Amino acid sequence: MALSPKTFNLFLKMTLVDALSRRTIGMTDLPLLSSPSLRQQFAGHPAMTTTLEQLESVAAASRDRYVLIVQDPFTSYYDAQMVADLVHLVEKLDLKPVLLPFSPNGKPQHIKGFLTRFAKTAAKTSDFLNRVAKLGMPMIGVDPALVLCYRDEYREILGDKCGDFQVQLVHEWLLPLLSTRTPTAAPHDDAWYLFGHCTESTSLPTSSKQWADIFARFGVRLENVNVGCCGMAGTYGHESKNLADSKGIYALSWQQALQKLPSARCLTTGY
Repeated sequence: MALSPKTFNLFLKMTLVDALSRRTIGMTDLPLLSSPSLRQQFAGHPAMTTTLEQLESVAAASRDRYVLIVQDPFTSYYDAQMVADLVHLVEKLDLKPVLLPFSPNGKPQHIKGFLTRFAKTAAKTSDFLNRVAKLGMPMIGVDPALVLCYRDEYREILGDKCGDFQVQLVHEWLLPLLSTRTPTAAPHDDAWYLFGHCTESTSLPTSSKQWADIFARFGVRLENVNVGCCGMAGTYGHESKNLADSKGIYALSWQQALQKLPSARCLTTGY
């Protein structure tokens, strides 16, 4: 689908297609693919063209200049601009970003209970990431639920076979890096508001504070908004049978908070 996003989006926007989707596969309000795609945005760019073999040939003394971005299906295919922004951020920090080849994470399989399939996906992807980890270059991922899947669900199902690779969330990689640099931005009066991803907030309760520290280094105030689940819970909110419950969960906290705050100043870390 990502090879021709405009074509597929044309169909996804049709009311008839949504109705058929509800009746046949039980899914509704399917998200639109990113257009232009990530591959289209970085055609010919070193971030997209650098191969694993080329990275393995980089001299050890130069490897700390590289940052490897582990792709996930949600941001790479449905929120490509987010990943593109991350590539540009790495470049602005005078480092070399590389988009690793996409390898399925398996989180959706785990959510739906397809544990045998998930185990095969996890084994294949962990083998790939363990090979990359030998390079000694930092690996970072965008979506909290999928990055944390490597730490929790992978280790739970693979045990010792999971290996010792580490994928960091953006703020985990960024905060220590910025601490070695002198802030230059002037203070800003207007605040931003962070709605934390519930998986991230539960597993990493300090993440909102760490994001606030990052913003503070640029003179920007970031306030944490205390909310629960947004109602999506992965694919749950896209399943027709759960639509009413999903909206009900959203109304419990997210809707109330968003009605009180300027929406243009509200941020969240999960897809």
